[in-house]
This record gives sequence, structure tokens and C-alpha cells, in this order.
Amino acid sequence: MLQKSADDEQEKSKLEQISIIAKRDADEKAFRICLPPCRFLSELTWIEEDREKELLPPCMVEVRVHCVGINFRDVLKSRGLYPHTRPFAQSDENQPKLDRDTEPGSDFVGTIIRVGPTTTSFQVGDHVVDVTGDGTYHSHIMINSQLIIRIPSDSPLTDEQLCGLPCPILTVIYSLKYRVHLQSDQTVLIHAATGAAGQMCIQYCQYIGARVIATAGTEEKRRFLREHYGIEHVFNSRDTSFVNDIRQSLPQGIDVIVNSLSGNLLKESIKLLAYRGHFVEWGKQDIYHNGNLSMFQLRSDCSFHVNDFISLADHVSPLMRLMLEEAINLFIQRKLRAVEPTVTYEPSQVIEALLRCNSGQVMGKAVFCITSSDQLLNINKNQSNNLLKVVSDNTMFSLEVYIQGTI
Repeated sequence: MLQKSADDEQEKSKLEQISIIAKRDADEKAFRICLPPCRFLSELTWIEEDREKELLPPCMVEVRVHCVGINFRDVLKSRGLYPHTRPFAQSDENQPKLDRDTEPGSDFVGTIIRVGPTTTSFQVGDHVVDVTGDGTYHSHIMINSQLIIRIPSDSPLTDEQLCGLPCPILTVIYSLKYRVHLQSDQTVLIHAATGAAGQMCIQYCQYIGARVIATAGTEEKRRFLREHYGIEHVFNSRDTSFVNDIRQSLPQGIDVIVNSLSGNLLKESIKLLAYRGHFVEWGKQDIYHNGNLSMFQLRSDCSFHVNDFISLADHVSPLMRLMLEEAINLFIQRKLRAVEPTVTYEPSQVIEALLRCNSGQVMGKAVFCITSSDQLLNINKNQSNNLLKVVSDNTMFSLEVYIQGTI
């Protein structure tokens, strides 16, 4: 037993840690998040990343990541629960249930530090923003220069405010402008509206001139929507009482329903559609659980839209850039503003931040400082095999179980 403890301590000592201040040291000591094989959020660590061997392809740029937005998708990826989006024409039999290799992080703000030999539209030092499906919990990332946009010098948003907005605002613009073609005389119901996407949806609807009705899960959140956005009708999203409340207030029905609820709440919501109404599905739970929906509710020439942001980024990247430029201009023109609150976490608080996001109690947007952090950060030397061995030796499962994710 004593020998076992001594061996454990010896293995742990092999996980050499380095203390850095990211704002000062990141270019010399690049780092990234390390997702543990056990997929426990409590085991997340930052590890050193060797970027010297990375050759920059012609059309790419390297970005020093200042800060990144935190999305619930990142929690699912970190826990190994994020579902695959099946490529077109791939059979269900060949569809993996989990994408264990996908890295967390999508929205970011940073500074270009290298450009590929054929890149002419950007230069070193440019301040940029973008969204990517390849992961952003890194001090440095490489990205196609055709996807990013330069942040104008007159942008009213801080890096922390801006870095968490690409996913929410692009989802909103794509849904309401390009799919629904929202008009100023329409009424929009936004479920669970206090999150970043919900608040961006409210602001965009108010910019267009549409009438907004909303739901939220607590009285505190409902009061926030009334006071902060002046919404008259705000209902409870935790039960189906909103259905009768809305029918009494709007007997003609709702033109556009933006939904993130699931199960019976989704099925009851769709009954509120007006003639030629649009149901915009942002939630994914019922989709990936193959939930059933009565087609009868769409009988009045209604439309059902499923918007998958990651697929959109993969297939229509020129439109993504166009929409992001449009969004930045709306912020500059003060037509849109940052969501509130925007809560900033240091990289050393990664576990706390993702656990908080997992709780579902967060309003507004949570973001990480990465290389903009001036706080002390401990990172592990990049010794992945040693890390796996220490994790498995100190638990009841073998290393093979942790790597494969099953017994």
C-alpha cells in the first residue's frame, strides 16, 4: 500500500506544471484546454501546446486569442455528450452517437500574429472576430482568412462583450432575416429569452419593429425582461400556463415562435401559431431524441425551421461573413447593444465557468479571458500519456476504459 502511494506521488510529479501570466507569456508558452478521458468537468486542465511545428497554409492566419464566448455546446463537448451532425447521405448505421473529438469553443476575438503567403486582406496586428467549429479554448488558433472580419476602430463593444456574440447574433439574423423574413407588423414569441441568443433576438425584433412576447423560468428573469427591454407580456416557461395566457392576450395567434423548450412545452407552443406562422427550432433535445410532433399543428400553411448553426458555418461560410459584418454595423449604429450581464472568467476558472453554465441559471453571456488575462495560470507540460496514466491509476477504471469511454 505504501509502495502504491509512493508510485502515485512519483507519477503525479511527472506532470510538471508551469506558472504563467497569459497576457505576458502566451507567445512563448502557448496553451490549450485538455479534455480528460473521464469527461468530468472537474478534471479539466490547461496544457502547454507546441505551435512551433505548425506550418501556416497559404490562405490561413494565426490568431492570438484574447477571449472566447462560453456556450452550452461547450459543456456538452467537454462532457463527451455532444451529438454528431451526420454528413449528408451517411447512413444511420454508420453514425456515431457521440463526437468525442470535437473541441469546445466557437466565438472569439483576437489579434493576427501571422499571415499565410497568399493572404493579402489582413496583416499582422489586425484586431479580428469570428466563429469557428474547430475549437477556440487555445491561446493561439489557425483559421481561414476568408472567414474572419476586422473589428472596426469605432466598435462600441469591448473584446469581452463582443467575443460572446457571434453565435447568438448570427443565429438570430439567419433565423429571422433569411429563413422567416420577419416583418415589422408581426408578433414574435421568444422562449427562455434571458440568455444571449434570447436577448439578441429581442433586440433584433425591436430593431425591425416587430412585437415581442417572451417567456422565462423565474420571476427574477421575467422582471429583467420587463424592466430592461420593456416587454409587456412575459410568461412562465417552466409549465404550459403560458399557452392560455397568450391565447387570452393574442387570440389570433403568434406569427413567429422562437423555441428552445422541449417535450410537452414544445408541443404546446406550436399550437399557438397563427395562419402562415413560422416555428423556429433552436433547441436540439427533441431532434436528437427523435421526438414526435403532430403535423396537424402546421395545417394553416405554417413552416417549421430547424436551424443548426454548426452546419451553417460548414456549408455557407460566405453568408456567415456577410451576416457578421451586418451585425457589427448594427452595433456601431447603436441599433444593437451588448447583452447583460456579461460575466468574465479567468482561464483558471474554467471549471467554475462551465459548471455554472451547466446549471442553466445564467442570464446574459459568460466569456473567458484567454491571452488577455493578467492573472497567474498553472498549465501542465504537454505529457498526455502521463496525464492519462495518473488519472486511471487513481480511479477504479482502467486506462482503456477512459480512452474508449465504455467498459
